[in-house]
Amino acid sequence: MASRSEEDFCCPVCHDVFRDPVVLSCSHSFCKDCLKSWWRERPTRECPVCKRRSSREQPPLNL
Repeated sequence: MASRSEEDFCCPVCHDVFRDPVVLSCSHSFCKDCLKSWWRERPTRECPVCKRRSSREQPPLNL
């Protein structure tokens, strides 16, 4: 079982450590490629976790 600190660095889509992390306005973070793939499969740009719609096509990097 992953510790809480390990979970903080894992993408909720691929469940791996973030690669090029981006953050949405709802504060959820994802790998940039995972989010792009998720959005390609859906007509609206929504957060994979909370389903809140994103107004930005290019979310900012999560540094």
